[in-house]
Amino acid sequence: MLSSKKLLTAAVVLVGALVFGSPTQTQAGYQVRVYDDNVLQGGITTIVGGNSLVFFGSTTHFSISNGSGLSNNPGSTGGSNLALSANEQITTTFGSTGGTHTIRIELSQDNWLAPTGTPLNLTASGGGSTAYVAGTNPNATQTISATYQGFLDNTNTLFGQPVLGSTPVLSASNTQSSAGTAALLFSPNTGVNTNTPGGTPFAITDVLEFQFTMSAGSGQATANVSASTVASVPVPAGVFLILSGLPVLGAGAWFRRRKQAA
Repeated sequence: MLSSKKLLTAAVVLVGALVFGSPTQTQAGYQVRVYDDNVLQGGITTIVGGNSLVFFGSTTHFSISNGSGLSNNPGSTGGSNLALSANEQITTTFGSTGGTHTIRIELSQDNWLAPTGTPLNLTASGGGSTAYVAGTNPNATQTISATYQGFLDNTNTLFGQPVLGSTPVLSASNTQSSAGTAALLFSPNTGVNTNTPGGTPFAITDVLEFQFTMSAGSGQATANVSASTVASVPVPAGVFLILSGLPVLGAGAWFRRRKQAA
């Protein structure tokens, strides 16, 4: 028979479970930072709703519209995908005076949970286009160069960018001497394997940078870009070979049954 002390303890535990419920998962941080010529900008509005993030505003030499981020539920042990944008628009505001200026956008989220199995395979992809609106200078040109890179931080630090465990740098550039739209094709990459023990929380950070060089009186330029970083457990080569051999085994069994029936 339970003592009155044990009954009281059980009652307290039961009431606590009913009132507070089961422990909740740590809420992931989800933030964006924008730098203009390496200076952190404060005029960016950010709105977070669940796994979606939108941001917009003006910097010293640029304006941003349709800025967005999208993740796939950090904390789960499935593949981790952090997309910087679906159709991000970055527009220059210094075309009349000309010059060279750089904008860098960093999107980061922590508390991803590494699946059982190591290493993780970290890959990144990006693509987009640039539009050039001619101004008052008929001889004006614009040159745009862009880089994109994805980072995985094993210390689970927001905006963590370790030297190891990052994707190869994706780069793209084009030069336009007349109004119009040109493709912005990022170079392909092969991905990077990084060791992260199963069940270990980590952070992913996407870094997109543009450098615009504009002639004086050239008008403005707009870059539209999409980019994302994915961390996933690679399928072992042996599993692929086994799966690829299943149709052959099935065909062999079918022919054996046909032969026995004949």
